[in-house]
Amino acid sequence: MPTPECVSVVIPTKDGADTLGELLARLFEQKRRFDLDVVVIDSGSRDATLEIAARHPLRLERIAPREFDHGETRNRGIAMTRGDPIVLLTQDAIPADESLLENIARPFDDVCVAGVYGRQIPRPDCDVVRRRQLEGWLTGRLEPARVELGGTSLDALSPFERYERCVFDNVCSAVRRSVWERIPFRRAAFGEDVAWGRAVLEAGFAIAYEPSAAVVHSHRRPVREEYRRERLSHRVLYELFGLAAVPRRRDVARGVLWHLRNEVPYAWRHAPRGVERWRQLARMAGLALAVPLGQHLGVADARRARSDP
Repeated sequence: MPTPECVSVVIPTKDGADTLGELLARLFEQKRRFDLDVVVIDSGSRDATLEIAARHPLRLERIAPREFDHGETRNRGIAMTRGDPIVLLTQDAIPADESLLENIARPFDDVCVAGVYGRQIPRPDCDVVRRRQLEGWLTGRLEPARVELGGTSLDALSPFERYERCVFDNVCSAVRRSVWERIPFRRAAFGEDVAWGRAVLEAGFAIAYEPSAAVVHSHRRPVREEYRRERLSHRVLYELFGLAAVPRRRDVARGVLWHLRNEVPYAWRHAPRGVERWRQLARMAGLALAVPLGQHLGVADARRARSDP
């Protein structure tokens, strides 16, 4: 597309006061040759999120917490916008520089591109193992990429190849309005982005990755929360792609041993010395069980749901 007249940004929020102020400040400092249209859609914040949003020239939509859904809430926010493309950010994805919006809009010059996702740079406090994982994953690459199916059927690929081909990440992404109008995000408790990636690829469109469109983003969640997310995400990955990283009970033990042999020693070698090193070692030890167990039970949940009448 030519230089857009207006770029819209949709940010779902809930209790995001710790990061939203910095995000919005950097967003409104972006270099741009287009109008900027921002929608914040909040699902029941009890901290200063609403006050922070009110300091900026944006539209604020409030919904009840029970109404939040990763797919439908984003659809609702997009429907309120007027720009094209529409950029989607999470409340803790901080623009890395002043060119995020310009850079994420550029791949839409290719009329086949339905969506673009950007690079995620770990925060300074990210633990060393998570940093390595993020920088080694598709959202950490330094080279741009473009994916389309062409004449390939996803059914002809392995489960992981299907997933890898369909990766799209709403931490920092943008969608073409005409494609979204035809293929909105599906209702989803998790994984609305990769489900959309699959849908648009199967409809004949392409997805682009643009590393120059970068945000600073990573999490240091409690081990229990990491377990919950692993379980939920791997249920979705099995449902969408047949991906079963830890398919059997005995594979959980193998996964635990792999983490203990690889990630705990890595944390020991690379984490800062002192108390922080011990914190990261304790975290890696907890994740050694939480991650493979969550992945296994997520697959079991999906299989059980598939077999239920």
